[in-house]
Amino acid sequence: MNINDFSSSLESRRKQYLKQKVKEYIKQGFSRSEAINKANQSWRAHIGSQIQNVIYDFITENLSSTKLKITTDKILKSQNLEKELEKVKRMIAISYGEYLFLPDADIVIYKMCKSDDIKILAIVSIKNSFRERGFETTYWKLKLTESEITSHIKVFLATPDKDDEIAYIKKTKNPSKMRVILEYELDGLYFLKENFEETPKAKHFSKIIEDILEIAKDNC
Repeated sequence: MNINDFSSSLESRRKQYLKQKVKEYIKQGFSRSEAINKANQSWRAHIGSQIQNVIYDFITENLSSTKLKITTDKILKSQNLEKELEKVKRMIAISYGEYLFLPDADIVIYKMCKSDDIKILAIVSIKNSFRERGFETTYWKLKLTESEITSHIKVFLATPDKDDEIAYIKKTKNPSKMRVILEYELDGLYFLKENFEETPKAKHFSKIIEDILEIAKDNC
């Protein structure tokens, strides 16, 4: 699979998935309209998980020969974490008075320094669609910037952007308001698709590896 063109396969996957799910729900006694609605809801949850798995596997495989470490917010939200992961959790948590919350951190990349110190390098937020919570990642980036402890953490956004909500071709149209703000506030946008306007901050997803390696140099 071409990681930079993952988006093109989504439509055929969606049609097959919805067709099968609608049949299943109708057999369970739902009307066709109810079955279609439930199938669409199921697809959104399913594809979100699938995209995250693809991205996690790609980053893990390509960083396997380095000393960098990778975890996810799902893991960090678990109970009884080992000491190292508990430190990682505390080092990305954002304070709201007496409360601490994890940012939108689908994937967290960090490294071990001398004396078992941990340095958080980057957070990768994964979005399939921007119709809901489009600016959530920019909010968390700004919150991380407010603290000296977390201000150095790079925040990247990875997306197939199947519906071209933030991709654009400069020759034919201008960038959307969301694209401008995301590109301005975040440290990088990475597209799992071929056709989009590239800039120094907006790149094919495969280039995220060299960017991670660059920020990892002497970052302790």
